[in-house]
Amino acid sequence: MPGYRRANISLANELFSSVTTVKFIKVEEERIGQLMHALKNLKTAVKTYYEYDEILIEETELFIRVCRKIVGSIRNYSTYFKANNESIVKYFSFTKKAIYADLFKKNIEPIIELIKYLRKQDHNAYIDTLKRMQISNDITGDNTYLLTKQKIVDEYIEINEWKIKVMIDKDFVEAGIYADHVIFLGTSSYFDRKFSEIFYGKNTIFLGYSCFENRLIKRKSFSNLMSQNDSINTIYKNVNLEQGFEGIDYRDAFLIKNEKKSEEAIISQFENAANDALTEKVEVKLAAISNNNYIFLPIRQKVNVIDRESLKITQEKVRDLSIGDLLVFRTQNASGLVREVADKIMGANAGEYRENVEKWKKKLRFNVRRKGIETVSRILKKRYGIEVAKENNVKNWIGSYSIKPSCLNELLEALNFDLKDIQEIINSTDKIVSAHISAGHQISHVLMNELDKNLESLIDENGFYTFESKEFEGATFNIEEVKKISKQTYSIPENEALKIIKRRGVVYGN
Repeated sequence: MPGYRRANISLANELFSSVTTVKFIKVEEERIGQLMHALKNLKTAVKTYYEYDEILIEETELFIRVCRKIVGSIRNYSTYFKANNESIVKYFSFTKKAIYADLFKKNIEPIIELIKYLRKQDHNAYIDTLKRMQISNDITGDNTYLLTKQKIVDEYIEINEWKIKVMIDKDFVEAGIYADHVIFLGTSSYFDRKFSEIFYGKNTIFLGYSCFENRLIKRKSFSNLMSQNDSINTIYKNVNLEQGFEGIDYRDAFLIKNEKKSEEAIISQFENAANDALTEKVEVKLAAISNNNYIFLPIRQKVNVIDRESLKITQEKVRDLSIGDLLVFRTQNASGLVREVADKIMGANAGEYRENVEKWKKKLRFNVRRKGIETVSRILKKRYGIEVAKENNVKNWIGSYSIKPSCLNELLEALNFDLKDIQEIINSTDKIVSAHISAGHQISHVLMNELDKNLESLIDENGFYTFESKEFEGATFNIEEVKKISKQTYSIPENEALKIIKRRGVVYGN
């Protein structure tokens, strides 16, 4: 049997067959709204007027992160801000320097006044809202769960002498629960996108401060079908969606720009490393994966993708990947696994076949180093009629991922190989290509049989999954979910592809 089905069929039936209602509830606290707007303005001011002050930018990001987390907390405002007093005061002291006088007066003093006010408030608007909902019977029964993204202080909260179970969102998914009421402490954009697509209760309620947008609107991929302001009220089967309300987009205000900045820094770092003319390069796309990590995916190499339902593994082109796809690759030397398995398939002749391929690559590299890639490209096109010999293609041919370009016969003639060598090289490339195809199928089959049948639950819990393969001599493999993938392609050192990258460095690699 090629893979496994979901272990919890009962839950799957509930998730995809039950009628559910999705509500968006406004949580009113004027000062919280004012604070969020002030933090957004502070972030904009620092970025606009102090773009080269890295210390200020970093300190501001840390300060904003502390303050914005209040929107996911059920602690009294006074308790929350007193608990975080040290880091807040540290930022105020740092920005009180003369060089930041204008910033302090215009953007930070208003924040100080707001926090002073909130420090005196022994209540929380989330709790106040839940009390009103309980009194009006909007939430009833024991099968009710309150979900948060933050560390839990108490397992239950008491609302009008009624206890509600509190869970971290990932723990709730892992527990395999289908509830009567699932209440999120935050807007739909504050939580992972999966909670806006799969609903784990008969009634799903997003509690959101009135300053934030709290609704489900169409994705950009539907922009040719629907207008920007249309809410999605028809594309979810058996789901009744309330209209929701407009406001600040949480992700856009506090997360996306930081993500973009991190991506730009990573791209710049690796493209600069590829500037050395002797460095073998590869064209890649940058994918954002789980836990704020990234990975460069070679566009001319297929990657292993896992089907969520059957756990069947297929090899897909990078350009065909979609958000939500699960990728599987070896933690160490991910790009070398297919080659290793292919060499075993070819047996004793593998070395000879590889050497024959290297013969023409070495000649081509020599010419590129001596004449430059632009000149080599022009000569191949003009003198030898190889129209596909564009600069990018020549770069790819000299890299290790390329085995048999479509114009290999003409290329070998242009490189002055004799007929005997041409026949040997063509035969070797045919053998290697065939072995690589067989190796890909073999790897997919083996990994498919070694996957945990509860894989999707493990992915939902941790954001990724790592396992050790018995078949491949204890090699470890990572499974990561694609969160975003770049439209642009980049040129980086070949040995940096298929490595997991954190925002501040490489985590796993060769």
